[in-house]
Amino acid sequence: MRPAVDAGRDLTGSLQFERGRASITLSGEVDAFTISRFGGLLDAAIALKPAQVTVDFDAVTYLGTCAVPVIEGGAERLARSGGRVVLLRVPRSAHRLLQAAGLNETIEVERADSQSALLRRLAVSSIPRARQVLDGALELVVTMAQAVVAGADGVSITLPRHGQLATVAASNDVVLDMDHDQYQTGQGPCLDAALKGTRFHIDVVDEESRWPDFIPRARARGIASILSTPLLAGGRPLGALNIYSRNRGAFAAHEMQWADQFAVQAATVVHVASDEGSPTLEGDLADALASRHTIAVAQGVLIALHGGTPETAYAALTGVSRRTGRPLRCICDDLVQSRATRAVQAGPRA
Repeated sequence: MRPAVDAGRDLTGSLQFERGRASITLSGEVDAFTISRFGGLLDAAIALKPAQVTVDFDAVTYLGTCAVPVIEGGAERLARSGGRVVLLRVPRSAHRLLQAAGLNETIEVERADSQSALLRRLAVSSIPRARQVLDGALELVVTMAQAVVAGADGVSITLPRHGQLATVAASNDVVLDMDHDQYQTGQGPCLDAALKGTRFHIDVVDEESRWPDFIPRARARGIASILSTPLLAGGRPLGALNIYSRNRGAFAAHEMQWADQFAVQAATVVHVASDEGSPTLEGDLADALASRHTIAVAQGVLIALHGGTPETAYAALTGVSRRTGRPLRCICDDLVQSRATRAVQAGPRA
């Protein structure tokens, strides 16, 4: 037996290895702050090359959508050596997220068959479930904003959590660190946008005199431009959408307009989620995840036809969307369908 323990912000985990099988037990919250610790435990388990890695979520009070790509990547790596990942006692809403992400064939999910375990979960299921759906939708906003806003090297969303501002969705660790620097110093455009309801723009970090405790940290992390846009509902600030760039003067008027649009989307999601009677948000998230899958397939079609990278393919698709005014998913649906139709008409190759 080879035990190991990892403790992080609101997350603890243990890893044990015995008779060719590894088991991970988690307790607490798996979110944007703690996902790297969960990923580290999963990587450590996979490195042992077991026949099976079991992850038990029974004591997890919140499982963010950010866990989906970590689980998917780990399962794919383990499958190459003939192993598999088994998830135990996953929240019901996470089952839907895994299904929407197309992970059914990669991962075997075992449901809890213990009535007492289910009853223990009932006490904490309602609020984390709603929050999981909310954060999943906000992570999609972050992903789309980084892809569309020219010059964006990272995007995050700040919202109140547990009586203080916190990052609920982020595109990378640098962005998390940038936000955390502002929470630590009590200064920065992210905080001011979230609290005052006004856009704050740092065109050139090196020339900025506001927030004297925060700016040196931003400079040390290589960030040259920052755009923080408030999330507003009825004129009241709910949080902030933060976009970071390593380029000076990265955000012109057009980029600010895009930031405004994504901030409106995020604010709408937060406002709807705050209405406990709303039955549609989880379905909307599943639809959004399905849309992301369609977009990924369309990117693959373009790469197969013309070469390039996922980034250049996405830029081409969004360019068509902007020029024609048609929704991005409709354009991707048409591309994927036309490709499939041509393949059927061509018939099997000799």
